[in-house]
Amino acid sequence: MIFKCAAHAPSTGAGGGGAVSRSGKTLTVDIHCHCNCADVAATMQAEADRIGRAALAYGSTLTQEVNRKQLAAIAPKMDSVDERLADMDRMGIDVQALSVPPYQFYYWAEPETGRDAAQRLNEFLVETVAKAPERFVALGTVPLQDPGMAVAELERCMKDLGMRGVEILTHVEGTELSRAGLDPFFARAEELGALIFIHPDGFTHGARFQEHYFLNLVGHPVENTLAIGHLVFDGVLDRYPGLKVCIAHGGGYVPAYAGRFDHGWHARADCRQHISRPPSEYMKQLYYDSVVFEPDQLKFLIRKYGADHILLGTDYPFDMGEDDPVGLIARVEGLSDDDRAAVGGMNAARLLKIGV
Repeated sequence: MIFKCAAHAPSTGAGGGGAVSRSGKTLTVDIHCHCNCADVAATMQAEADRIGRAALAYGSTLTQEVNRKQLAAIAPKMDSVDERLADMDRMGIDVQALSVPPYQFYYWAEPETGRDAAQRLNEFLVETVAKAPERFVALGTVPLQDPGMAVAELERCMKDLGMRGVEILTHVEGTELSRAGLDPFFARAEELGALIFIHPDGFTHGARFQEHYFLNLVGHPVENTLAIGHLVFDGVLDRYPGLKVCIAHGGGYVPAYAGRFDHGWHARADCRQHISRPPSEYMKQLYYDSVVFEPDQLKFLIRKYGADHILLGTDYPFDMGEDDPVGLIARVEGLSDDDRAAVGGMNAARLLKIGV
């Protein structure tokens, strides 16, 4: 399938912040956007109630109130393809890579229940893509609480459902991705060329994060930082060098302080147990989305990891998202037109096999 940019995608600044499609038009691809399935949410809420699991247990009373209002406000954007397409047109986005929101990961459920939920969610995503196939692709979800089931669902996503990869959380119910028995999953993802998009869900130890929405403002970047650290230091990226992994929210805090990882590797034997190269070398294998809000921070990521490893993202439709992603790229000083095109859509198009 060849995706063509419609005339709705505006051009902002030099190079337009977009990629060039085979039609010669500007193409922008959003790697980080969410699509909620209300039916599965209702089913799994009943399951959560049955076992006494409470969401946002560490959020303050005000945080919980704001979140309830936000979920009500964005429901039309989650439910209506027409409203989603209208927002995409306004934002200058040609293609969204749809993934479920973090609260629709059900790693806490019994494996069979989690597998069934993942299958229903993936079928919902495929149905949504079918409503506007030139505007959407899908990143599926897999039940990581059971590595065998996760591999099976990954294969179904890629081979049967036509997905381009999967989204996973930064941990499996408190167990690091590198220590949850997921080597078969990572190996199969590498073989299939599946993009893995890693997204946090609050923070595992949220007692100090109750106020001011720190569970998200601070917790999400910390989770991203820990996920990267374990993928690097536990040797996952060493064992699977062809793995395609994109980290949400610009990779969290670690890109700005990666030198501390390297210093530890040089100075201490306990930082060299599973890797033969400095940690920063493995971090160059990763991809990072552009949801960092400041042009200078985006410029830093581009300079550090290369314009070919940064992908446009919005975190649509949440309030912590970037509403002007094309404009953000355009405000980064000193980028060539090719770099703007790469970040705006060409990188994602390559990784997601859009246009091939």
